[in-house]
Amino acid sequence: MDETIEVGLDGKVVAVPRDVVSAIAAAAAARAGVSGRHRDLSLHLNSALEAGHVSLGQGELRALVAVLEEEHPERFGSAAAELRGAVA
Repeated sequence: MDETIEVGLDGKVVAVPRDVVSAIAAAAAARAGVSGRHRDLSLHLNSALEAGHVSLGQGELRALVAVLEEEHPERFGSAAAELRGAVA
């Protein structure tokens, strides 16, 4: 089984595969030049890769939703739907 990262989303905790967290962090980093929220999301998720968990604030949640909506739907697999559902 793949290692997961616990991502805290507005009081809910979702176990997300490490490779998906890494891919979302990379997608957020690609937008860091135009959005401080995306930069912060990238930094938080990269820290989570070390720590094994992260709790996201409102700004990072907005950036997460934006990344999930802007990327190709299949890029993050079923984890994207679970993350979207947790922040809805």
